[in-house]
Amino acid sequence: MLTMRYLTLKTRLLALLLLAATCAAAQTTPAEIAARPELSAGIYHSYEYLPGPAVPVPAGYEPFYISHYGRHGSRYHASEKAYAEPLAVLRKAAEAGKLTPKGQEVLAKVEALAEDAHLRYGDLSPRGAAEHRGIAERMYAAWPGVFSTDGGRVCRVESRSTLVPRCILSMAAFNERLKELNPAITTTRDASERYIDYMARGNSMMLVRKAIAAVADSLSRARLNPDRLVRSLVTDPRSVGEPLKLMQGLYMLTAIIQDVSHLGIEPFYDIFTDEELYTLWECENALRYMQMGPSARFGDPIVADAGALLRNIVETADAVVRGESDLAASLRFGHDTCITPLLALLGVEGASTRVESPDDIAAAWNAQTVTPMATNIQFVFFRNPSTGDVRVRVLHNERDARLPIPGAPYYPWKELKKYCESLYE
Repeated sequence: MLTMRYLTLKTRLLALLLLAATCAAAQTTPAEIAARPELSAGIYHSYEYLPGPAVPVPAGYEPFYISHYGRHGSRYHASEKAYAEPLAVLRKAAEAGKLTPKGQEVLAKVEALAEDAHLRYGDLSPRGAAEHRGIAERMYAAWPGVFSTDGGRVCRVESRSTLVPRCILSMAAFNERLKELNPAITTTRDASERYIDYMARGNSMMLVRKAIAAVADSLSRARLNPDRLVRSLVTDPRSVGEPLKLMQGLYMLTAIIQDVSHLGIEPFYDIFTDEELYTLWECENALRYMQMGPSARFGDPIVADAGALLRNIVETADAVVRGESDLAASLRFGHDTCITPLLALLGVEGASTRVESPDDIAAAWNAQTVTPMATNIQFVFFRNPSTGDVRVRVLHNERDARLPIPGAPYYPWKELKKYCESLYE
């Protein structure tokens, strides 16, 4: 279901008609997680390029501008405690001689992860930089006319990032690849407090974070049973003071392994049963949905905060369309806490379903598809030189994003602009 609060009356009927299809597309099943346990990482899932079906450009139209917002690439866990707390429990059990062989195996991997992450908490990983280089390369290859400097054409790319190093380095990797492909491109790169109001607005999210954490904790305690897992790792379960906390900590650590793939450490999903892993994903997914998504209980102000970013996208693009700006591309680099509400605000199918009960979230929304590492949205603008008409193709993670307005996948700019303005006015 699309986020009803943000839609005009004109689009609500279409939203209702799309409800069933949207939920089916978003649903993650236990079988899917069992077959590909790395998907259970949710927001920590590394970026996957999954090309969609070819969609020919309408006859007579040429691409001339791209507007983009991208989450930083794969990274280390942001806090030391994500490594230190599970490590301390396992080390204490090892010192007491109470680790099972499987526990010893897991301890060795946790120690390797913690050692490599020391003082790198939240940093972009080599994989994260490679993800942005790949997105840049495919963008360049898909729309060469936008980045062309043939015949003396000026190609000016403006990039902005939040002040967080992983975002700045993601911006650098993206721009570096563009410059390698065409050194004549003119680029500017900024990371400034001046742009934070729209690049990383999250005031509403902060106001409800404790309430969301309480709901998520209650859900985890009701659904997760760590007893079997603990017995598989230690010979005396009484030596583990907070079994559920250990279970969740190990789940977070094996999830991050894909993001630091340069270490060559094999994930340890095998310590969980299929049912445990799915339930861990389900609880983590519910947390992220409530924190960033269109939750009926918490989401209205969180999603509304993305209006500032959408306004910047629309106003910057409109200046280009009207010939008041010579930009070829506007590139923005930030966080899942910004792009996830933006996708919901836009009513992107699969990213904007609005439910209230935690029981309904898994069937309606999944973090690994909506907002994995390096999540990106691209607005690609096309003009017909003969008529002056402008169309826009909207891509979510390099696949067509379906919006609740007519014209997909090449939306008339006048209609798309009007629709977007209705969401933040």
